[in-house]
Order: sequence, then structure tokens, then C-alpha cells
Amino acid sequence: MTNVRIIERKGNKPGKTIVILAGIHGNENCGVQAFDSIIPSLKIIAGKIYFVYANLAAIRKNKRFIEYDLNRCFLKKQSFEMKNSIEGKSAQDIIPYLNEADVMLDIHASYSQKSIPFVICDKKWIREARIFDAKIVSYNWDFFHQGSTDYYMNLQGKTGFCYECGYLGDPDANIIAEKAIFQFLKWAGSIDGGINQFYEQKIIEIKSLYKNSNEPFRKIKNFPDFFMLSKRDIIGYEGEKALYCEKGDILIFVKDCESIGGECFLVGKEGKQKVNKILTSQSLKDLKERT
Repeated sequence: MTNVRIIERKGNKPGKTIVILAGIHGNENCGVQAFDSIIPSLKIIAGKIYFVYANLAAIRKNKRFIEYDLNRCFLKKQSFEMKNSIEGKSAQDIIPYLNEADVMLDIHASYSQKSIPFVICDKKWIREARIFDAKIVSYNWDFFHQGSTDYYMNLQGKTGFCYECGYLGDPDANIIAEKAIFQFLKWAGSIDGGINQFYEQKIIEIKSLYKNSNEPFRKIKNFPDFFMLSKRDIIGYEGEKALYCEKGDILIFVKDCESIGGECFLVGKEGKQKVNKILTSQSLKDLKERT
């Protein structure tokens, strides 16, 4: 029994083959709701679209994942355990469609209650990301989030966007997801409509990912995504040891983490500014030991 549902729609004219994914994380249901609203009445003029409900078991249980984070499973070679997991098999079912696709859009949402919509893409697609009504475009995620859908597309030199629709508990997140999907389909030539360009986007480069190494991580407060520190400050505690970031660091996806080796937060820098020090997981660990 498959854990993936795929709906195919075709236009009457030749065009791009597109994959749009929702439910990669089952509790981020804005994309699923957007699919349910859009698909029945969508009028496609060209090309082919695969709408992928990506993790049905996690969607039904409203959980991020069942066994593995599906957005770390899109790898050329999976471990034995991953390959035989629910999410590993789901990735294997989806990969042939990504191989066929010219372009991809993956719909997500954030745990951060004060998150705003933003785009994740490869650096070379930053200009194309202007099609999305988002204040932030971020890049350089591949090194830290290997196995994501956009990582897989980037490996093939294809265009892949991940669109974060704000807080996963926001009742308007599905409307934001619908808007992003329509903007993407207009740009791809799949549906009629004009293309707007949003030029006031801030560009953020991801510089590091912190994973706890010894004890559970506890944030000191709820940080908004892309919160820039005005001074060196405490982000949280791993056990009793404080973890600091530096003035100018931009915090993303800061969350409590019980499991050792889990993803606790990312650090970014505003694009095109001079970066004097890159805060890596190792340097954070060293900093932690000194405090």
C-alpha cells in the first residue's frame, strides 16, 4: 500500500512538466488544503502537472513524520534503515516524478508562531524567486538539509523551490499556499495569468545548523524566524550549558529538541554583507564549552 497519492493534470499544449508537493511534513497541512481547493477547478493550458500528496500516514496522524523526516530521504543512496522505512519508500515512489520534472515546488510551513512566508532555493534561482510574494529568499540550505526535495532537484541542475507559508497553525496559511501555487504555475506557463515580480525581497544565506550533541536543547523564548540579533546573546541551553550566537546572526527554525543530534536551529547572514565569522556547529560547541 503506497503512502503517496499523485494526481496528474494535463494541458492541451506542450509545456513544462511540473511537480508540486504537499504534506512532506504531515502536520504542515496548508499545502494539502490548498490542493483540495485548487485541483478540482484548475484549468491547465500547457504541459503536465503532478500534484503529490507526499506522506499520507503522517497527514492522517497530523505528525511531522512517522519514522524518518521525509524531507531528508531524497538521496541518491539511502541507508538500509531509511530505505525500508515508510518515508524512505515514499521518497522512492516520488523520485521518478522528480526525475521527469522540469521544475518543482514544495509547500511547507514553520513551527515558529511569528514566521513569515519565505522561499528556499539554490543561489542561481534567486532572480526567478521574485515571482513569489515573499519578503525573504534564502539559499545555501543544501549543505545542512541534504535529502530535501529541493536538494534533489539541485543535484540535477533543475529548478526547485520550497515555499514556507508562515506558521503551520495560521488559519490563513492555506490561502498563502494557494497564492504561491498560482504564482508558480503562471510563471511556468501552465495556466493563464500575468506574472508579477517582487523586487523588495531580502536575501539570506544559511551559514550553519546547530545540532545538540549531549543533552536536550531548550530555547530561552520563541524566536521569530529570521530574527536578527542586535548583540551577542543566549539562544538556549543544552542541558545546563548556555548556547550563544553573535550580533548580526539571523535565527531560523529555533525549536526545543529532545533527541540527541536533532536539528535545533539554523543561523543565517544577510546576503552580500561581509561575514567576519561563520558560526558553525563546531564553533558553537566550542563557545558552549567556554560558557
